[in-house]
Amino acid sequence: MTNKTFDRRKFLKTSAITCGAALGTSLLSPSLYAAKPKHRLIFGHTFGAATNKYMITGLSLFKSLAEKYSDGELLVDIHEAGSLGGQTVLPQKVLTGSIQGCQLSTGNFVNYSEVYNILDFPYLFDSNESFEKTIQTKGFSKSEFISNPAKSGFQVVPGMWANAGFRVLGISKKVDRVVRLPEDLSGLKVRTNGTRVEDVLFNLTSANPVSIAWGEAYQAMQQGAADALSVGLGPLTATKIHETLGSATLYELNFNCHITVLNKRWFKKLPDKVQEAILRAGRESYEFQKQGQLQANQEMLSLWKESGIEVVTLTSEEKKVWVDTVGHQRKEYDSLKKAFGRSAFDTIISLQG
Repeated sequence: MTNKTFDRRKFLKTSAITCGAALGTSLLSPSLYAAKPKHRLIFGHTFGAATNKYMITGLSLFKSLAEKYSDGELLVDIHEAGSLGGQTVLPQKVLTGSIQGCQLSTGNFVNYSEVYNILDFPYLFDSNESFEKTIQTKGFSKSEFISNPAKSGFQVVPGMWANAGFRVLGISKKVDRVVRLPEDLSGLKVRTNGTRVEDVLFNLTSANPVSIAWGEAYQAMQQGAADALSVGLGPLTATKIHETLGSATLYELNFNCHITVLNKRWFKKLPDKVQEAILRAGRESYEFQKQGQLQANQEMLSLWKESGIEVVTLTSEEKKVWVDTVGHQRKEYDSLKKAFGRSAFDTIISLQG
């Protein structure tokens, strides 16, 4: 791994400065603000120095833009690397008001808003572009994906996503197997994250699903308690789990993404100007995040190939077999669609035209 390839801090800093120049002012100089901060956004997330070259959050730019657009009335105080707690703890702190915001995976947010389970349905989106376009539509912003969390006390920041892209199916070196079709999973112990969707998904194959906590995934793959897992490129690389892999299948099944939520009561009490500053910063930093993550994913795939991992891209015929075997259209998911919100599921389908 070379500094040239993965100097993500330099990339982020350069991009933020470039964006500031385009706006006619530096985004990084608090001395430009006319006012002292009247409002403070204490914000927690779990990525840090060891992961920021693999998972692009856009949070540094979000901070700069939100403070700038509020004319310095808002201070965004970001705490990284889980210093305020893990992803199961942070949203609870947001609800209680001990912090005002956090970024967490949709997989962890389902504990607070079940509707987000729908985004895990396999082959709900046929491309990364389709996913990102859908979550930025007006229809999505008016859907249960926003209104349901609001009923629980969360303000979802529209556009403020950190999408790591499609999950990949990583296969352990120990089993020495390349998976191109669902039948190739026969007998393999596939680590799941315990979600009901993944349980149904892998039970539709000949795999043996095993529920293993994320913190134990590396050891499980290394010692053979799990033979495979389905996770995004960024998390797998940041935790060095990719070092346990012999092959990886780009089966484009579902996404590894994160959302940003705020304490709704706190947000609604802010002046309109500060609210709009936060929302505008969220939209603009997401545009930056998308481009940065795309580049990071390309670099990680190159790294994986160079390290000896066989990276498999499915043919259209092979992908169709996966869709037919485990896709969201299977009747086995009907009860889950009803449980999580059939109308929200239908909304996602309709927004894709």
